[in-house]
Amino acid sequence: MRGAENPSEPGPWRLVHVVRRLRPPRGSKAARRLRWTVTGVLALLLAAFVIVWTTPWFQVRRIEVSGTSVLDPAEVEAIGAAELGDPVLGADLGAIAEAVAALAPVKSVDVTRSWPDAVSVAVTEREPYLAVPSGDETFLMVDDEGVVFDEREEAPGSMWRVELADPGPDDLATIETLAVLRSLPAAIADEVEHVESPSPAGITLFLEDGRTLRWGDGSEGEQKAEVADRLLAGGYEHVDVSAPDAPTVS
Repeated sequence: MRGAENPSEPGPWRLVHVVRRLRPPRGSKAARRLRWTVTGVLALLLAAFVIVWTTPWFQVRRIEVSGTSVLDPAEVEAIGAAELGDPVLGADLGAIAEAVAALAPVKSVDVTRSWPDAVSVAVTEREPYLAVPSGDETFLMVDDEGVVFDEREEAPGSMWRVELADPGPDDLATIETLAVLRSLPAAIADEVEHVESPSPAGITLFLEDGRTLRWGDGSEGEQKAEVADRLLAGGYEHVDVSAPDAPTVS
């Protein structure tokens, strides 16, 4: 059977006794001073809370928007407009962030209180990765996750130009096209003029010198690249490596 604790040994009980000895005796002048100090601090905190919650100095007067290029800042400001006139402390930051994040050009958003009278909305927009022709005069901007987020009259020269019937993050042709482009070695990627993706397994690369390279889907990228490199070096005009174990040329 375990014996009683030795009071000479350190332990939790020792800490309790130390705290009790340090605490002023009840009714003493020091105890009263401590009680009034605690009461005063709590009163100050309550007063500060009331001031921040009720005075016009700390009401939302502005929605500060940063990081927008594709988006109109006024569109983001309108989302937070419901908070105008309410206490900054009570602003529903989560609701604003959720609504802004639902906008197609937004990759991420950070919403914070900007004292004394504003809510700050910092937006990170999506970067274009694919330019997909839409009609005769415009291009859809698609990011590296397959999200369509903008439409422009011209496509930047550094972007992949890809023909897709229905681009989107859930479209299989879009998904496979992104996988193919990520797997291309620089020697081939630098020669690609545009890409046609009529189906997930029918991706074809059109090179700047007029040659074509049928890649198929996004699988076996490393093997396809090795085979394509050898066949293109051989001077063939049209190369098909969709089945890298049995490529065809013409």
